[in-house]
Amino acid sequence: MKKEISAEFMWHLDEVVIPFPVALVTTIDALDRINAAPFGLILPYCSDPSNPQMLLCTASMWQTSYNIIETEEFVINYAPYALIEKVAEAGKMFDAGVNEIERTGLTALPSIKVRPPRIEECFQHIECILEKVDRPTERQTNFIGKIVSISMNETLINKTRDEKLKIADPLLIYGDDIVKQTGNYMRTGETRTYTPPDIYDLD
Repeated sequence: MKKEISAEFMWHLDEVVIPFPVALVTTIDALDRINAAPFGLILPYCSDPSNPQMLLCTASMWQTSYNIIETEEFVINYAPYALIEKVAEAGKMFDAGVNEIERTGLTALPSIKVRPPRIEECFQHIECILEKVDRPTERQTNFIGKIVSISMNETLINKTRDEKLKIADPLLIYGDDIVKQTGNYMRTGETRTYTPPDIYDLD
C-alpha cells in the first residue's frame, strides 16, 4: 500500500529517502575572503563533454550565494566520511568573512583554473565558472556552473569503480535538523555489479 505525503519544509531530507553526497563548496567574495560551506543538493546538470555543467542549489541568504553572484566562481570539494565533524563545523552560521577552511583545521589547496581554493582533505574537486542563475523562489537560488577543471586524489586514478568507491569512502547525508544543525550521515555499504542476461531484448 502506498500513501501520498506533502512536500513540507526540508522535504528532500526529512520526508523522502534520497541520500546525497556531501561536498564543501568553496567561494570567495569581492574582497577575496574565502568561504567554505557543506551542501548536498549538487548534481551534474549537463553530461555532454562539449559543455559539462554542475547544478548547485543553495539558500538565497547564505554567503555562498552572495559570493557566487559577486565573483562567479565556485569549487565543489567532495568530502570523505572521515570529515563528518569538520563538515558539520563548516556548516555553522559564521559571520561574513570568516574562513571556514582555517576555522575547521582543513587545508586550502590552490585550484587549477579558478580563484576559490580546493580542500586538500577532500578526495575530488570540480571547479566551476557561473553560467546561469535560477531562482525558483525568493528563498532558493540555484547556480549552473560550467566545469573548467576536475581533479581527484591520485589514489583514485586507474582504479575500478568499486575500488574508487572504497578508497574515496564518500560522506552522504540523508536527513537534517536545520534548527539543531544535526545531520544524519552515512557511508556506502554493499555494492554489486549486474548485467541483464540479454541487453538487446528487441522485438
